Amino acid sequence: MSEAPSPYEQLRTAILDLFYDAVSRYPPPRAPGPEPAGDPPYRLGDYLVYQGYLSSRELAAAISDAQGYGGSKPVPLGFALVRRYRVPAAVLAVTLLMQTLDRLEQTPNLPPQFLGEQLLREASISPAQLAVVLEEQASDYQHSGWSRIGDLIANHGWLNAEELTRTVQSMRQG
Repeated sequence: MSEAPSPYEQLRTAILDLFYDAVSRYPPPRAPGPEPAGDPPYRLGDYLVYQGYLSSRELAAAISDAQGYGGSKPVPLGFALVRRYRVPAAVLAVTLLMQTLDRLEQTPNLPPQFLGEQLLREASISPAQLAVVLEEQASDYQHSGWSRIGDLIANHGWLNAEELTRTVQSMRQG
């Protein structure tokens, strides 16, 4: 009789399944780039260059764009990548999940940095649900809108405002 997979292994399998599905739906436009230096978790752009969704030159330009050089307003890098560099929002979402998975594996005792990461750790939402709201958030921003992850989760009915507030408060208390 084999043991049931651990919660981490279940999470890992679910995220990898989402990743492979996204890559098959949105194949990278170029050959994979160099493997990121150092130990994971890597920076978002490093994952996307490695996967073949960006060139190193595009990443450097995207970082500059996201920082608001040239008088434009700073934006989160992921949103700049979706809007201007045509990284599919689904690919961005699963890449963020892969980054979270690497962070959980490499630094399991560090507190989560993001609400979605905390909700995954608590198994309050599934990786597929988080991927949906991350994709929605990126798509909304591409169309000049902005929605918080918690609001999107509540809109889907996966958690209510009270549950989300408790989670955010527990994150702040560390």
